Amino acid sequence: MTAVYSILVFIVGLAAGFLINTIATRLASNHPLLGPLRCTRSPHALTFAQAMPVMGYLLQRGNCSTCGKKISVSYPLVELATALLFVSLFLAEGWGVAFLFHTFYVVFLMLVLVVDWKHRDIYITVIAAGSVLALAGSFLIPSVTPVGALIAAAVAGGFFLLAYILAKIIFPKIDEPLGAGDILLALMMGFMLGFPNIVGALLVGPLIAGAAAILLLVTRRSKIGDFMPYGVALCAAAILFIINPGPIANALNLPALTRLFDGMFPR
Repeated sequence: MTAVYSILVFIVGLAAGFLINTIATRLASNHPLLGPLRCTRSPHALTFAQAMPVMGYLLQRGNCSTCGKKISVSYPLVELATALLFVSLFLAEGWGVAFLFHTFYVVFLMLVLVVDWKHRDIYITVIAAGSVLALAGSFLIPSVTPVGALIAAAVAGGFFLLAYILAKIIFPKIDEPLGAGDILLALMMGFMLGFPNIVGALLVGPLIAGAAAILLLVTRRSKIGDFMPYGVALCAAAILFIINPGPIANALNLPALTRLFDGMFPR
């Protein structure tokens, strides 16, 4: 039955990925979130076959079958990645409240990741909704307590607020050396991950950002001085800690922080 359930979760994940793509596109274009599905390159409506997650892209061979314009490969990749993340969560946790909340966390993080990567923006409405959901989840998921969620949000938000102020001082000629949206994203991550996992995510995030920057420079897809959406790396780090926090937490010796935290704030 595990295989059957995994397939069902995979299909739900594909649908969630399609929803992420749709919301990201409509937010960036300032269009209503509800309404008929339309091509992103032309105003014509999409058929059911064209809108199918991943399969629609494959059936059209990467080009819209109505207007003939190229479809970005990012759309099926986001859908496939979301589906695989859902399956990974299911195999790690099985059915339950934690699995339900964690899938929603992944959706919000993927939405922020896609919008920041494609459009270099982080929307307060998305962060607010994700934070409220995560704070509610802290009352129901054993791994994160409400106190731990609040402390983690304060640690992450405070760290990025300090970094934002320092960046303004060090680079006065640059309008936005560090995005203010990253502060809000860090707050949401704190609510989702709790303490001390948020510490691990804040350590792993820069490593992911650095590795991505080197890869883009080596492949000549970017050059020194180009904008790097740091929020993408933060979201990726948060997703890693949601899917399987154990190995990374042990490598960073986060259990020591857990014992310290439990001593200060008994559950």
